[in-house]
Amino acid sequence: MKRPSLWRVAHGLFGLAAALCLHAVPAAAQAGLPGAESDHIVVTARGGEALVAAELELRPAEIDTYGAATIGDLVARIAPLTGRPDELPIILVDGKRVDGAAGINGFPPEALARLALLKPEAAARYGYPPGQRVVNLVLKPHFASWQGETAFGVATAGGRESGQAALGRFLIDGPARWNGRVELSGDAALRRDERPPVDSNRGGDGRFYTLLPAMKGASANVALARPLGRFTGTLTLDAGWQEQRQLTGRAGDGLAETARALEGRQRGRSIGASALLAGQVAGWQGSLILRYARSWTDSIIEARSDKGNIVPRRGRARSETLSAQLNFNRTIVTLPAGAATANLTLAANRNWSDSRRADDADAIVFRRDQQDVALALAVPLFAAGEHAKPVGDVSLDISAGANRPSGIAAQFRYDVGINWSPVPALQIRAMTGFAERAPTPDQIAGAPIEDVRQIYDFRSDRISDVLWITGGNPDLGSGRQRTYGLRMTIKPFGTAPITLASEYRRQVSHGGAAPFPAFTPVVEAAFPDRIRRDGMGRLVAIDARPIAIVADVDERLDTSLVAAIRNFGGREKPWQATLSVTHGWLLHSEVRTGAGLPVLDRIDGDIGQSRHSLGVQLNLGRSGLGLTLDGNWQSGYRLRAIADAVGGEDYRFDALLLTNLRIHVEPARILSGHIPTWMQDLQISADVRNLFDGYRQVRLGDGSRPVGYGRYDADPLGRSVRISLRKRF
Repeated sequence: MKRPSLWRVAHGLFGLAAALCLHAVPAAAQAGLPGAESDHIVVTARGGEALVAAELELRPAEIDTYGAATIGDLVARIAPLTGRPDELPIILVDGKRVDGAAGINGFPPEALARLALLKPEAAARYGYPPGQRVVNLVLKPHFASWQGETAFGVATAGGRESGQAALGRFLIDGPARWNGRVELSGDAALRRDERPPVDSNRGGDGRFYTLLPAMKGASANVALARPLGRFTGTLTLDAGWQEQRQLTGRAGDGLAETARALEGRQRGRSIGASALLAGQVAGWQGSLILRYARSWTDSIIEARSDKGNIVPRRGRARSETLSAQLNFNRTIVTLPAGAATANLTLAANRNWSDSRRADDADAIVFRRDQQDVALALAVPLFAAGEHAKPVGDVSLDISAGANRPSGIAAQFRYDVGINWSPVPALQIRAMTGFAERAPTPDQIAGAPIEDVRQIYDFRSDRISDVLWITGGNPDLGSGRQRTYGLRMTIKPFGTAPITLASEYRRQVSHGGAAPFPAFTPVVEAAFPDRIRRDGMGRLVAIDARPIAIVADVDERLDTSLVAAIRNFGGREKPWQATLSVTHGWLLHSEVRTGAGLPVLDRIDGDIGQSRHSLGVQLNLGRSGLGLTLDGNWQSGYRLRAIADAVGGEDYRFDALLLTNLRIHVEPARILSGHIPTWMQDLQISADVRNLFDGYRQVRLGDGSRPVGYGRYDADPLGRSVRISLRKRF
């Protein structure tokens, strides 16, 4: 059967949206509906409310306990509250969709009136893929401040000094706001001679090798938002620069005092601009977002030829992206169970890149134009009341869309979700979805990068300096993906901020692309053309570009507990506490990379992934004082050996526990008496990463440890301490 064209799909979705709009019941006409005049209660909503109720809300007192320097930092810190600590949530600002164009990440957290983690159905309600978590940031109506930040860090085992400094100006005046921020950062290289050697066979002068590269960077951004008649406009400009330098060995055989090191260098620059125009259009809440981004990447890595000459290998890439997105949202009809809403999204983007790999004579030029159309409906079916007491609240989310990348057939997708709350304390959500997916521009034509990494070679039982190759793979094809999910949320104590949630997710893909898996004996056997060894069998290079797959299955169960205790332990300066516990259980995870090839099981010895993970985060604080303790535990796993590995024995990796501690204090808020001006609005923070200096240990089948795998091979940095100062004025 002939597939429908993108134009027909777009025309159909437009027609459906128009029909819904024509049949929408105007708000003024609701007074004429039966029962509309039975109540005369007027409810005034708080400013910045979202279309979906909050599952958890943080007020300024709770936000203070995190000690975050910026709103972007705060969003990263509260990720465990979503039940998905490894995923950043979608961000709304004052209840409106902004798609990253609001330019508020650099604002101080003090600019927030509140932060709300919305219920799981919020993503579909705003036209995003169902299942993603959504956070609504509500700004204060008025705020003005300068903010300066500085930080210094060091590893407790020595080396790897780091520094950061930033300065910004932030202003909110009702619907108008503007901000500007500049930031500088740098990390010193960690040389091999700054860590105890564990393998005498590695050889070489440690001063000419780096375990971690030196890095430095700078960024600047400016954002302006103001009313434009009945619309609000936002303009954001940003620029960034990064550089990385590593040492990969001695360049010659001369005296150590006069010899120089072989180097690898990478340099990246980027600029970007976005414009957002939002307001009411014919009864729809609409937004137009325009984006432009351009980046430059250059890399060089030096090596010695067989004749002893220094041979530089160069790579470069240039890329450009231009996109436009229209989004419309409105209530289309008021049903007995509530308001049904529609969200229509139209988008177009153009990607261009020009890259050259070190050993390629010709540049690889990539161009793609893509158009996208999507329509999402949220329909309440039943509402808890006199006529629906046995059923409770029931709503339906439906979305469908299509996109057409140039040179590729149209890609279609749909998602269906149903939300059921039989009693206020229990919410259940079930969803399923289907999507046809083309490889992304980065997967096909990403910047070619070559650097040297320390990789444990299972065959020789030693850490090798390996050329690690990344970038795009033009041989990738499209694929299909099906998703299934079931989530249950329980609030056992009514309005008390205690939430228990459990979510089952299954994702099945056929065709498409996937990241290159971690290097293991089985992976080397599965990808012999991606692994290069020299004539003596030493591991030399790994081509880690994305791979094409035949099938991929991922099935997991995530459970979380979030509890908040408010205002305890004092009247004038009460304490606030928030506890989150998340458990991840990977039930099934495997990938097949070619017809007739064996399946690679990620959790049963082939790739090396933990089946269980447990995360705990505790935030405890009061006015001027806060503590955050978080830990992450990952279960051990087994790696299946191959015949020519050391002894042919399996490798057993022990469980890993990493713990971080952060303490912050604001002296002016905890001291009494006269407070010097320089101490007002000053925050001092101490951040200890990997508090107990943990690392993943490995054993062979007989219980012995591989000779070439030591503590600082698993984790060269170890424990680190960072002291930060933040001053608002």
